[in-house]
Amino acid sequence: MRASGALLLLLLLCGTVRAAPPDGTQAQQLLRQSIDLYVVGRYAEAVRLLRPLVEGRVLRDGADQLEALRTYGISLYLTGARPGAERAFRDLLRLDSTARLDPAFVRPEVVTFFEHVRRTYGLELTAVERRGSTSAAVNLLPPWGQFRNGHSVKGYLVLGGEVGFGLTSITTAALLYSWRDGETRQFPQHEDAYRPISVLNYVAFGLTVAVVVYGMIDGLYYHYHRPADRRAWFAPPKHQPILPVTSGSWNIE
Repeated sequence: MRASGALLLLLLLCGTVRAAPPDGTQAQQLLRQSIDLYVVGRYAEAVRLLRPLVEGRVLRDGADQLEALRTYGISLYLTGARPGAERAFRDLLRLDSTARLDPAFVRPEVVTFFEHVRRTYGLELTAVERRGSTSAAVNLLPPWGQFRNGHSVKGYLVLGGEVGFGLTSITTAALLYSWRDGETRQFPQHEDAYRPISVLNYVAFGLTVAVVVYGMIDGLYYHYHRPADRRAWFAPPKHQPILPVTSGSWNIE
């Protein structure tokens, strides 16, 4: 009885001790083995090998991490563990927002599920980004709105228009003011130059106002339409050439 009790206690103690996480070389070997298991349809066994790699984050190479998460998510889905598959796909998208599943290698229902996760995750990121963003009022001060919305080139163009046309308007107005006679309010000795400089002043002022108004409208428009733009970042890239399948190095990209 004592011997059996001691043996039972020893087994309980061993069960509470966690296995040491695999090192880099072992992790790569386990990844290759899990992919081989996935290829032949042994999804539950692939999940068992991949779980410590994914949850323990022991893979050092970024490409290995992506491949492990792809295989883990697909295998979880095919074993019926959809919540786990969704978490794996979300982690995959956090590492690479352009990641995709090739329908030439992956079942259509898994690809559809992955794209659903992609869209949902993209909308959630947009909501978080919008909650943390500044007020829409900054768009009333172009080109601040353009830079905040991520349109740097457009922002510099708006800034250049404001500075160029604004300085032209101010300079021509100052020049006309210096030419004007205080008593007669005429422009003696500058009658010939008055009209073209005056026209240039009005045109420059009008263009300055037009650029400012455009910047305000553009900034407000993209501030309230950024969710559509943000979702486009998660659109799958163009189809890539299919790589041949080789044992131990199969890529499920």
